[in-house]
Amino acid sequence: MNTSDLKYDRHELSGSMADLGVFLPLAIALITLNGMSATPVFLTAGLAYIFAGFYYRIPMPVQPLKAASVIAIAMSASPAVIAATALSMSAVLLIGRHLNLKRAMEWLFPRAIVRGIQLTIGLVLIKKGALLLFGESLFLSGENLMFKIFITSPIFAMFLGLFSLLLILVFRGSKKFPAGLAVMGFGILIGAIAAGPDGLSQITIGWDFAKLSLPALADFYIAIPALLLPQLPLTFGNSIIATEETSRQYFGEGAKRVTIPALMTSIGIMNIFSGIIGGLPMCHGSGGLTAHYRFGSRTGGSSVIIGAIFIIVALLFGKSATAIFGLIPLPILGVMLLYIGFMHTFLIKDIVCSPWELALAVLIAGITLSGAGLAIAFLIAIVIYMIAHLVGRKSKLG
Repeated sequence: MNTSDLKYDRHELSGSMADLGVFLPLAIALITLNGMSATPVFLTAGLAYIFAGFYYRIPMPVQPLKAASVIAIAMSASPAVIAATALSMSAVLLIGRHLNLKRAMEWLFPRAIVRGIQLTIGLVLIKKGALLLFGESLFLSGENLMFKIFITSPIFAMFLGLFSLLLILVFRGSKKFPAGLAVMGFGILIGAIAAGPDGLSQITIGWDFAKLSLPALADFYIAIPALLLPQLPLTFGNSIIATEETSRQYFGEGAKRVTIPALMTSIGIMNIFSGIIGGLPMCHGSGGLTAHYRFGSRTGGSSVIIGAIFIIVALLFGKSATAIFGLIPLPILGVMLLYIGFMHTFLIKDIVCSPWELALAVLIAGITLSGAGLAIAFLIAIVIYMIAHLVGRKSKLG
């Protein structure tokens, strides 16, 4: 395999860290609250990242299935039910891939609806970033460590957020020291100081593997209606259609391998492996693509780098994975998400001069953010789009 077009420089390293704000909170919540084992969670994500980097040749993100993960956390789903979700998603996508649903998906997701999904994801990232920035805790552990002794969390959170934003703005165009490295370096330094010698001493070597077992039939009865079905519109809309479109917007011909059938296949394959060994249900995502791109990534080398980091953490520090990543203050991850979300909303710039398409995109975002969810927003938008299309055709015929 030719790897000459993959780079592993500081820009790729910087961009490789950019999507941690989405991945880590969900992954660590599923580990700590749902009883998943850290080693298979980070191992499967790492292997998926490396595969995506080598195959797609661009910084292709790997993320937890967001809707399914949030529901799993809310309902305290067992690791077996989460594994059943991954295997079910794999079956849907691989069967769909062989049924050649490309034309049907392109018809269901015209430009206005794709832009609506992109706008929605951008606004969701902004909302998530604000929650992390202004939340009650400074760290994923829920503890504020040494800072709670002499400074209130809101004041220090604002300081971390403003300083991180300053680092992003100052180093955004730097070729010598990319913004992602500056922000993550600052965050790890603050976390290490906050943890102190006692906190750092809890980081030990050793993996954390669950007993390998396939989910029972009863787990699928829970997973399919409760976790899989609410996830499907987001997966088809964002992880497949919007990811293909976003890759074209950023990389042009460099993203020629990013096709609907390829994305369905890669998400399907990585969920088979993940479901079997106890990892997260995973997907790609247009927001993650923006994250990697905006913080310096330009090749699949970025995906290989973060994948290798995840594998090292999984195999050497699986028992301490949550402690290691928990060193990164939440306000810093929040500012990164705010910046990424803001830049992701710019992907709708090509429909700004089309009032009809812009209105439909804004409608999708509005319905989703109101709490109805992307599935309801998509259904309403596609009905409106089809009615408008039919009316337009009849007027032309008349």
